[in-house]
Amino acid sequence: MDKKPAKDQKKKRTPRKITPRYLENAALYYLQRYASSAGNLRRVLTRKVDRSCLFHGMAADEFYPVIDDLVARYEKSGLLNDTLYAEGRTASLRRQGKSRQAISANLKSKGLAPDTIQKALESVDGERAADDLPAELAAALKLARKRKIGRFNQKPESDPLLRRKQQAREMGIMARGGFSYDIARQALDFAADDEDGGINDFT
Repeated sequence: MDKKPAKDQKKKRTPRKITPRYLENAALYYLQRYASSAGNLRRVLTRKVDRSCLFHGMAADEFYPVIDDLVARYEKSGLLNDTLYAEGRTASLRRQGKSRQAISANLKSKGLAPDTIQKALESVDGERAADDLPAELAAALKLARKRKIGRFNQKPESDPLLRRKQQAREMGIMARGGFSYDIARQALDFAADDEDGGINDFT
């Protein structure tokens, strides 16, 4: 016998018919809730249009110019500012222990141009130029602390063979985080008495 769906199971919402007014309201509501790049907002609105028009049998391409106009208007008014968005998100991701590679991929997924991403990284990392600890190494240390690896590992293996396996696993974690071999090695070998070099800014 087939089981009946739970009463509290969410039903799929029928997409509303798209109108220019609805698109603008949806755009403003989204921007009230989330910081966004121009490309990301365009993608969000395009998905709404495509889903609604497919359901209601309407022509989606009639609404794409409306999206273009909204994005252009919000950019002109300053409601959308890719430079500020990129810098803010880069700083936030650095504090989370994200590598330059991971940040670039994240910002690219938000529809930001390569030169905007590059400038954001240079701006955010440049603010740490006077510190003893480079931004990429500080972020790697943040990841090491979060994952409790390297010198942050409270239970390092004493057996040489097991220790080598542990070190290989730790290097794998850093590599998957997008850090280069040299940065990963520096972070994992970081001496306890070097901590005053700025890691606290990222913890």
